[in-house]
Amino acid sequence: MWMYKLLSSGRYVFLSGFAVYLFLSYFDIFFERKKKGFLFVTGLAVFAMWQFIIPIFVCFPAYGNIAVTIVISFLAAIIAYEGVYWNKLVFVIVFNAIWMLMETLCNYILVIYCEKYAMVQPVGSFISKMFFFIVIIALKKVFTVDEIKEMPVRYSIMLVLVPIGSIYIMNNIFMLSLTVDDEYARYDSAFTVIILLGMNVLIFYIYMNLADDLQLRRITSVYEKQLELCEHHQKEQEMATMKLRDEKHNMKNNLISILAYAKNKECKKIISFVNEIMDEGGMSIAAISNSGNIVIDSLIGYWYVNAQKRNIEFSADICTPMTMPFKGADVCLVLGNLLENAVEAAQKAEGKRYIKIRIKYDKNNLFLFMENNYKGQLEKLKGNRLKSTKPDARNHGVGLASVNRAVAKYHGTVIIEDSIPGKFKVQVLLYGN
Repeated sequence: MWMYKLLSSGRYVFLSGFAVYLFLSYFDIFFERKKKGFLFVTGLAVFAMWQFIIPIFVCFPAYGNIAVTIVISFLAAIIAYEGVYWNKLVFVIVFNAIWMLMETLCNYILVIYCEKYAMVQPVGSFISKMFFFIVIIALKKVFTVDEIKEMPVRYSIMLVLVPIGSIYIMNNIFMLSLTVDDEYARYDSAFTVIILLGMNVLIFYIYMNLADDLQLRRITSVYEKQLELCEHHQKEQEMATMKLRDEKHNMKNNLISILAYAKNKECKKIISFVNEIMDEGGMSIAAISNSGNIVIDSLIGYWYVNAQKRNIEFSADICTPMTMPFKGADVCLVLGNLLENAVEAAQKAEGKRYIKIRIKYDKNNLFLFMENNYKGQLEKLKGNRLKSTKPDARNHGVGLASVNRAVAKYHGTVIIEDSIPGKFKVQVLLYGN
């Protein structure tokens, strides 16, 4: 008797361990594990405990059992993994929906082909987990290089309706097929399960493509804003050039007048005349960046003004030619996002606020170094990506990701150093060859 109990307990432990492994394999695809080992282990323990309890003690109605399983899985995912709650909720419900559909499908297969094993719970449970494991392997092949992107709540709610509807439909069909007890009904139910399973697997594809589309819109908006700055700066440069031509044209007459005053030794009139020329000629102090590269000068000038308004000390050392082997839009995207992030971070810093930027072009390569201070603690997501500190994080946080994509076009590198609290440094290197 004791041997039977031992084997029975060992069987449940094995199946619970397998379930935890599936949980890990699935969520590791889409989310980053919590860095605090205690939290990660606690989340797994919560999930493992529930998996061990289900077949032994729990006698909830079907929907109650499903609801509690989803809640426990969601709680475990929150404790063990980084990420936004709504994103986790979508993947938790899809996780449970696919698992349920797998168990139902395996049950139909056993009833149709191996009826004597259909009522043996561990057999069906193990086979369904094996099928689910195959699905997870397929998902890893598709999404292993991709990164999960945040979605607005309304889209997450719409996507969640598909797996929830699948669970509801499948449970009703399963209960109906049991009451009918007809072989054709089982075949039809099995096909229904396969269709619903395919729909739930497609959720991943829809989610990723929808997230990519939303992110592309945000990036396009950033491009448009920064290109407007470049266009505005270009117009200013054209106006300044035309004004300079006029000044050169009038310079001869002005010099003749000054020479006449000088011959008569009328110093006060010379001073007054020169002051009039300076006021009318628009001879103002040179901008902070005057490299001749419209994209770089416009962005440096724009964010310099913004920094001054926020009492941020802004120093720039720019050494670039007018033309470089990089697309203006890419340089605009990299520099614009870094400057925007720097200004927004520095304005929240305590004490002396500052931004330092140095850009150097040498042998067809562009080197950019930026440093600024900030307040608080930086959070990192999957792939060592920085999480946006803005309240509306889902509509932001695409800056550094956009920078990385633009830099990757030129096989460059982005190095972020935040080892010193309150000091943020970023280095970007673009290769022109």
